[in-house]
Parts: sequence; C-alpha cells; structure tokens
Amino acid sequence: MSALKRQPALTLIYGLFLILALSISSKPSLAAPPGSAGSNTLVPTAADGYGWTTVSATLNRQITSAQNRLKYIYGQLNRTDIALGNETLSSLSDQIDEISGIAQSIQTQAASYQTVYQSYLEIIGAKVDGESATIVSQRSRLEAVLQDIKSTVTQGKLLGLQAKQVQLEVQRRGTVSQQALLSERIASPLSLGFWRDLADEGPDLALTFAPPVNNGYAGVLYNWPATLFSLIGVFVLTALLARPTFWLFRQAEGNIVRRFTGDVLPENHISFIPVALSGLICGIIMFVVWEIISNVFSLDVGRSPVFAHGIAGIMPLCGFILGAGLPALSRATAVDGAAQRSARALWGVDWCVSIFVLLQTLFVIVGFENAFPVTARRLIEAIFTLLVEILFVWMCKRLTQRTDARLAPAIYGIGWLLLVISSAAIALGYLAFAFALAVWAIALSVSFASLMLLSIAMKEFTSRTFSVGSLISRRLSHLGVHSNRVAQFGVLLSGIVNIGLIIIFAAICLSDGSLCIPVVADRVQSLFVGQTINGVQFSLNTAVYCIIILIIAYYAIGAFTQWLERRLFPTTNLDIGARTSILNIFNYVAWIAVLLLVLSEAGVTVKNLTWVVSALSVGIGFGLQAIVQNFVSGVILLAERPIRVGDLIELGGIKGDVKRISVRSTEIGLGDGSTMIVPNSQFITSAVRNATLGTSLSAASATVTISPRADATKAQLALMDMMTKRQDILQNPPPGVAISAITETGITLALSAKVSSVRDVGGVTNAIMLDAYRVLQEAGLELGKPS
Repeated sequence: MSALKRQPALTLIYGLFLILALSISSKPSLAAPPGSAGSNTLVPTAADGYGWTTVSATLNRQITSAQNRLKYIYGQLNRTDIALGNETLSSLSDQIDEISGIAQSIQTQAASYQTVYQSYLEIIGAKVDGESATIVSQRSRLEAVLQDIKSTVTQGKLLGLQAKQVQLEVQRRGTVSQQALLSERIASPLSLGFWRDLADEGPDLALTFAPPVNNGYAGVLYNWPATLFSLIGVFVLTALLARPTFWLFRQAEGNIVRRFTGDVLPENHISFIPVALSGLICGIIMFVVWEIISNVFSLDVGRSPVFAHGIAGIMPLCGFILGAGLPALSRATAVDGAAQRSARALWGVDWCVSIFVLLQTLFVIVGFENAFPVTARRLIEAIFTLLVEILFVWMCKRLTQRTDARLAPAIYGIGWLLLVISSAAIALGYLAFAFALAVWAIALSVSFASLMLLSIAMKEFTSRTFSVGSLISRRLSHLGVHSNRVAQFGVLLSGIVNIGLIIIFAAICLSDGSLCIPVVADRVQSLFVGQTINGVQFSLNTAVYCIIILIIAYYAIGAFTQWLERRLFPTTNLDIGARTSILNIFNYVAWIAVLLLVLSEAGVTVKNLTWVVSALSVGIGFGLQAIVQNFVSGVILLAERPIRVGDLIELGGIKGDVKRISVRSTEIGLGDGSTMIVPNSQFITSAVRNATLGTSLSAASATVTISPRADATKAQLALMDMMTKRQDILQNPPPGVAISAITETGITLALSAKVSSVRDVGGVTNAIMLDAYRVLQEAGLELGKPS
C-alpha cells in the first residue's frame, strides 16, 4: 500500500481496471442476440418485431376467415329455395379460387419459418447430460414454436383440400346443370299439353311487365317500348355511320400510300384494312351511343345488373358486324371486287346476324336469370332457332345458285342437317337442346368470321408496312437494320396477333356460346390464370413467360458463344479441338440451367417429376441403354478429349477428319465428301487410331533401289540435294537419305522427311518418288531390283 501511495498514477490505473471488470461482470453478455431479454436465447419474441410470433396470429385469422367463407359457399350450394344459375356458380368458383390462393400462401409462409426454426434447433443440437438450463429452455421454446408452425402448415393444407373439394362440387353442379338443360324435355309443341302449360303461365307472363316494387327489380319486359325503340335507334345510327366511316378509312389509306410511296391505289383495289377499322370504330360508337341513351332514358332502372351489362357487352360486337358487314357487302366496296354477285346474294345478312346476336344474348341472359316462364321462354327460343336455321339454309342456297362459292354446298348441307335435327328435337320436346345448337352455331360462325377478318386485315397491314422495300424498311436500312429483319418482324407480329385471336376463339368456345365482351374477357383471363394440377400451375401466362425466357436465352447464349469464338479464343493458344469442347460444354450447361429456370417458373419441382424419373428408369432399363451410353460417352469425349475436332482418325476401317462432337454422336468427314455419323460409345469401347493426337507433324518415307554397280555415294548426294530443295517438306528437322540395305540385286536407299500435316503424307511421298526417279535418271544411275 505504501508503494501505491508513492505512485498515484499506478493507483489510478488499478482502480479503473477494477471498475471496468465489475461493470462487465454485472451486465448481460454482449453476444446475446436481440430479444434475448438478458438470456442467451435464439428464439425471437413479439417484442423483437420479427419471427413466427409476429405472423402466426395473422395466418390463423386468415385460416378462420377462409373456413367461414367456405362454409358460406357450401351453404349456398345446398340451398333448396333458389335455383343456382351459371352466373352464380361462376361467382362461387372465383371465390373458391381466391381461397385456394390464400391456402397456398399460408403454406408457403409457414414452411419458410419452419425451415428457419429447424435450423435454430439443429444449432442447439440434441439433449446431453450436464447442459445449462438456458439451453434446455431454448430447446423447449423452439420445439413448441415448431409444433405450432407444423400445425399451421397442416391447417393450410386442409384448407386447400377443402377448397378443392368444394370446387369439385361447384364444377359438378355446373356440369349437371348444363346436362340437365340439354336433356330437359317438356311437352311437345305439337301436343295440347304444351299449349295448356303456356296458358297456365299467363299470370307469370304478366309479371314480366311488372314495374319495380320496393326498390326491387322489375319484370324483364318492363318499359319494353323504350328499350325497343332505343335499340332500333342505336342500330340505325350505327348503320348510317358505317359507310362514311369505311370511305374515310379508305381515303386515308389511299392518301398514306400516295404520300409515302408515290403509288396511286386503283378504285377497285382489294383491301380489308378499312373494313376492319370501320368495324372496330362502329363497335365503339354503338357501345358509347347505347350507354348515353340508356343513361338519358334511365333504361337500367329496375333492371338486373346482369341484364343491363349483357346488353352493353354485346353492343361492340353488333356494331362491328354492321360496321364491317355493310361496307363489305355493298356494291362499291373493295372487298367484293369482281364478285358483286356474292354481295347481292348476301344482302341483308349483316343486319340479320347483328340482330340474331343481340337476341341470342338476351335469351341466354333471361335463361340464366330465370326471369321468364319456362314454357313461354322455350317457345320463343324454338321460334328463334327455326328462324335462324331457315335463314341460314336460304342464304347458302342463294350463294350456291348465284355465285361460284366453293364452300357453299358443304355449308348448305350442314345447315340442312342442323335444321332437321333442331326440328326433330323441337317436335319431341327437347326445345332447350335445339336452342343450344342454334346458340353454338351463331357463336362459332360469327366469332370465326369476325376473327378471320381481323386476321386477314392484320396480315395485309404487316405485309405492306414491314415488307422488303417498304418505307419503314428503307428508313431502317439507313440505321443498319437489314430489310429481311424488318420483314421477319412483320411476320412475327402477324403471328402473335393470330395467336391472340386463336386464344379469343378458344375463350368463346369455353363461354357456353356467349359473345358478350366481358364474358369473353373473363374466359381469356381464366385461360391465362390457368389451374393447378398435381401442384403444377398450367396457364397461358406461365407459357408466355417460359417462351420469353427461352427466346432471351437463345439469343443470349448465341451472343456469348460468338463472343467466345470471335473475341476471346483468338487471343489464346487453344487449338480448335479445345475451343470446340469448351463451346459444346458451355452450350449444354447453359441450356440445362435455362431448362431448370423454365421448370421453376412453371412450378415444376423434383416431387412433381417423380413419375418422369420413374418412367425414365423403366425406359433406360428396357430400351434406352444405348442412348444413355452414347450420352455418357459424349461427356467423356468432351472432357478427356482423346479425339478433337480437326483430328484425322481411323475407326474400324473408316478414316476421316472429325468435324463435330456432340453428346450423342460424332461426325467424321470422309475422303469422298460424305459424312459418317458414329455413336460416341464406339470411341470408348473400340480401338481408335488418332494420327494427329500427339503432334501435327508426320513423317513421309520412300525407298529407292539402285544397281549394285552404281555409285551409291553419288546417288545419296543427288537424292539429298533433291530433298533439301523441296518446298512441301520441312527442313527442320532436316530430311535424310540413308542406305538401308545392300544385296546382290541392288542397293536400297531410304528417304525420310517431316511434313506439316499427316493429310499431306500420301501426296508428298508420291512426289518424292517421282523426283527421285527423275534425279537418278539425270545422274545416269541405273536402277536395281528391290530385294
């Protein structure tokens, strides 16, 4: 202590050290993670703002809410006081799809947390004797959290299975409803019972004219004069605007062509572009005018939303038919050209088709809503069916008699067949089946004709705009873009549009014959959203993504391969064989990675591919051994490189140059210019002679025999002088001429030299022999007989 008193600085240092030690020992460990709360725990708590405890309550609420929604949907399916129409079933199906998405999201989130907490538990390890109470507590908490997570994952899976079960029930109800509709049989219109039932529906039929009561929906025929005159006005206005709109686009087309190309289009030239544009504009006009009139005259008041939206949704198609049909079937149009007889034979078809499309939509909506007495509705639908098919047969007959249309007789026969089947069905009481035939005939024929017109117009537009020698092609050529590339873009653009039109046609086929734009749009969306089968999402959306990935990968791999081949490899000392092997291995690895990326985008996992692997195993066991053997051999050839591109090889009597090595086979160029394709396994299991494996140099040798009476030294010097003057042999190492044998019949001289390529050995040897003969003759040396 006295020493400390004599040294105040030392005392101060010891005091600070003691205080620091005490403070460190009294605080919790600095290595403890956040949320440890004074203990070394690995389990995050709710106070930390992260971890399972922050999301478990939310996921449980989502599960409870989704289960309640499923109970409600199931209760709606089991109601007996109302009839569920197709629209209601479609709405319930959409809700179930949303619940399935929620169940999948819950499983994904819970599984991710399960992986994290399982890692925590692996860090702590198994229970051992003598471990601290803190570790025991942490292990218990982790096991409890993992149990809770597994329970949530199980609940999510059960929710998904329940949603799938209810969805199957909805689909079954829809199928049963459709089958019941098609197989529905009522009293035949040829019997008195049918008309008795129609008379009994008199009071119910009067309700269709009833006004709305207590802010409810009115009868379907309420205020029908205003609706009828509004529809007539909209149709007439659109018809009056159709031809001026067509001539406006036709004149604009002529002006554009004359301004940019200098050409003048003839008055009777054939062009579908103005017709298609006129139809599109008239469709928009008809929709806008109907919306204005319906709002001004309050035509939607008291109407069912489905009824009002159905009329508005079919107006664009009716306007398109009038806007494209009236110009196309007029005498002054460019479409008919010389076939004005066809236009006169089809006069009025545009009006009939547009009206039939509107009536069909109204009948379908009334059927979905059950807003009309059954017998009266079936009678109206039967009259509509017979009228449509009679007019169709009459139109085909006029085309057959007045024109040279090739398809008219075939279509005429189909029309008669539909008319006979529908008449028989109506006579037997299957009026719903007859109406379904008419609906499908109208939907398919109208949609096919409209989409075909758009396709032809798009093809004409792309061929004019992006063809070789077009204005855009000439302008882009100044920027370095080849005209063929521009033409290819036009073809691709036309193809993409055609694919889109095919998708729309498929959506119409899947929409129960409905041509309403919103219904078709929903079907197109459902095609892109797709459905899940065995855990794999099948949809057009995924297909488009995968195709885009493949296209980008194709150009990216090609660009990188060209960079390696043209930029990097020339700066290295790699031979052509090594370069080819590197390029092949890179291409295979890159495409395997792209394939895995595409499978990942499509949602295909190893679990989904179990059946594929099993099938491949069986296939390999029975018939694919050779393919797998060649594939493995190709990988060995690319890796070990016993033969390379450019090598001269000999295999089983076949001699030629290696041109290409793939994972399945190798191409060998033969001397006659043909190519021999050899499986790779032959190079592994057979003996192969590679003349260029060690070095590119090769030896050329020849022997000459002179008379035993000739001067051997003179002959040797003459031949050596000839060898040193030759340009087709290497002088380093130098050539040689040596005496190889002396016999009674002659002296044998051996000539040897190195050539740059083994492929030149035959030609060089022949040339050496000819020159040796010439030199010996000039030197006056007599040739001998070989021993």
